Amino acid sequence: MTDPSSSGTAGDGPARIRATGHNRPVSDRNRPGADTDWISTFGSGDPVTLFAHGFSGQIRDTRPFAAGIDGTRALVHLGGHGGRPSPGTGWDYGTIASQLSTALATTGATRALGVSMSAGGLARLLTSGDTHTAALTKVAFVLPASWAGFSPTLSDAIDDSLTRIRRLLADGDRDGLVDYFLSREPAEVQTLEPARAWARQKVDALVETDMSDGVGLAVKIAVDQPEAAGDFAGDVLVLTHEDDASHPVEVAREYAAAFPRAQLEVLPPGSILWRGRTRIRQILTDFFNG
Repeated sequence: MTDPSSSGTAGDGPARIRATGHNRPVSDRNRPGADTDWISTFGSGDPVTLFAHGFSGQIRDTRPFAAGIDGTRALVHLGGHGGRPSPGTGWDYGTIASQLSTALATTGATRALGVSMSAGGLARLLTSGDTHTAALTKVAFVLPASWAGFSPTLSDAIDDSLTRIRRLLADGDRDGLVDYFLSREPAEVQTLEPARAWARQKVDALVETDMSDGVGLAVKIAVDQPEAAGDFAGDVLVLTHEDDASHPVEVAREYAAAFPRAQLEVLPPGSILWRGRTRIRQILTDFFNG
């Protein structure tokens, strides 16, 4: 999903950190630094909603999900992304959850949206009793990739994919990586220039930055206490699309079944990242602004 608003949106106030009390401006809202805890904010007032990207994503990729949402939209870069240093090798969902917990505390958010790895990180927070989730009333999981386990077929497919990615990385084969990532998209998406540009950017980040520390996250289990999802009293949206090898619909269904107040939306192939921006905005604004 490309970002139509990288130059800012009419009516957005200065980027601020709400809960720190310092109100420090961010010079580039797509590339915040350590002085703002790697967070940029847009809009103003309550409620505050935290938005977190997926693996290889950035704030500029997450901004379309935040468009039209009432109140303050706080967008965070997690470690290894957007110039923020990696937290180290061998990330797991506890690693992602810890960073999201800090972001919730920093922003005072009462709602949250996580894409892919951040969806798993939010799920880990909500099922582990993290104190910073107590204020959350609405949570959206977009393209969740991991819950409490994988079917044997899915586990084998993930292992094969990770082995191939690691081999291509070891060989420094950028073209091979681009072709592989595109091959995992629906056929009608593979020729779209935004999708090809996304694949090239993802490969550049994997090769040139320490984001590759987290490449093994694909095989990790997001939650180890799935039954605790039943204790979350807030509203949940689970949003996915069909024919996405990295984000199987079966995982999204597990999320929707686990949370008592969950709404599941399964869209046609390629909808969320490439082809359904208007529909995605409608679903998200209905959920968060309703």
